[in-house]
Amino acid sequence: MYKKLFLIASVFFVSCDSNTTVYKPISSGNIHTISVVIDNKLWEESPGEELQKVFSTEFLGLPQQEPLFSLNQIPPSIFTDFTRESRNIIVVSKSLKDTAFIHSNKFASPQKILYVQAKSNKSLIKQINKVSKKAIAVFRANEIKEKQKRIKNSVLTTKELDSIGINLTMSSGYKLFKKDSKGKFWFQRETQKGSVNVLVYTLPLFKETLDLDKVIFLRDSIGKAFVPGRNKESYIITEEAYRPYFFKTKVSSLNAFETRGTWEVVNDYMAGPFLNYFIEDKKNNRTLVVEGFVFSPSVRKREYLVELEAVIRSLKIL
Repeated sequence: MYKKLFLIASVFFVSCDSNTTVYKPISSGNIHTISVVIDNKLWEESPGEELQKVFSTEFLGLPQQEPLFSLNQIPPSIFTDFTRESRNIIVVSKSLKDTAFIHSNKFASPQKILYVQAKSNKSLIKQINKVSKKAIAVFRANEIKEKQKRIKNSVLTTKELDSIGINLTMSSGYKLFKKDSKGKFWFQRETQKGSVNVLVYTLPLFKETLDLDKVIFLRDSIGKAFVPGRNKESYIITEEAYRPYFFKTKVSSLNAFETRGTWEVVNDYMAGPFLNYFIEDKKNNRTLVVEGFVFSPSVRKREYLVELEAVIRSLKIL
């Protein structure tokens, strides 16, 4: 009798579990925006100030200062229904336990939620700083994936890059603007006040570790030969007044050097931000260089740089 009941119960739970589908809505929100769920009082006090200091720090490599993330504060009382569907969320509250952790896809998908809890304002600040580096990396990766997903809604169909054995996923707004017989390519997407640009070329595989000065020399040499300005004897170079940011990173699991800074044009009044990657392709004994740069006067440029990073990080070796 007991065995029969146990068997029936087991079948019931298994069948229920196997047939249960939990629906989660698609997350929403502007690119590089975070909803911050925090009490109004805490938002105006030191924890709120620290959140803004950490997550609205400067987005690197732009000519005019823009925040890394735009923060939208939401009181806990209205954190219901569609407000829970934001793609990136930070929830800050007082608690008996000091902790900070990241939860994925709790109310929507894709979604990242950072929970920060502590007994006091001082402890909240400590937890925010403890988790900030990891949280920023998680939120940024989430945004690159989101931008790549949006790009795939209308993809540029081209086989131009097949000749150098790579593929980049760009939106259909991009057009091949220029190429040469040495395997250099320039794609461009026109905007309302300018353009967003992608350069692709190859160099020999470097035997020694690259440094920033070498990268600047090489990109300026390519700029002089391949990216002219509007006037005679004008061409793009790295802006001399500001030293770029330089990092080690990975692109499609390949070791790479990332450079962020601003460009200018010799003998012309043009400038803007750029994002450059020197990528070690040891399998093919070469260095892939993929760069994005923006010309868009008097317009915020953060989202353009996110778009360019999403394009570059879509790299596939064929």
